[in-house]
Amino acid sequence: METRKNMELFVPTPEGGCGCNPAATGDETSESQVIKKVLNVDLLVIDLSTCKRCVPTGDQLKRAVSLLDPVADVLGIELRHREIVVQTPQEAREHALLSSPTIRLNGRDIAQDIRESLCESCGDLTDNNTFVDCREWHYRGKVYSAAPLSLLVETIMGAMLDIDTPPVVPEPIEALPENMQRYFDNKRQTASCC
Repeated sequence: METRKNMELFVPTPEGGCGCNPAATGDETSESQVIKKVLNVDLLVIDLSTCKRCVPTGDQLKRAVSLLDPVADVLGIELRHREIVVQTPQEAREHALLSSPTIRLNGRDIAQDIRESLCESCGDLTDNNTFVDCREWHYRGKVYSAAPLSLLVETIMGAMLDIDTPPVVPEPIEALPENMQRYFDNKRQTASCC
């Protein structure tokens, strides 16, 4: 029985040069010409300057995207990171913001089970020190006030591996949850928070 080893695919070019198949030779130049798939990594908050939950969550998300950018590149995925600061009840309804901070990957909230607790830094930014609850993160049996880096890396990696799932666009909501409405009703004109 005859076996063939070390075969290289040769395709002549009109110019007379070697048109070797890049995949057969290990040349990766053709990979850079492939159109990348997109993973939208969105952070939705009501403030990114003072909230003791939104600010560190935003920082951790930036770090996770930075760490995973090279991996995404190898997989042919572009990570598009956006920070959306929602400042009015109308914007909150348009973005279907149910809790702050919210992280969405291709339109899907990474924490479907919304859990909140008192956020004093946000209450300080309202008239009459209104009670405002912000999202807390439950991960591996612990509760975090800001999304932990390991949760974000794990979730973004999972979304990259499932990149062929079509993105969704959250539908605007008619009414805000009571907590969000209370925040906007009492928000100081010169201050904002999560």
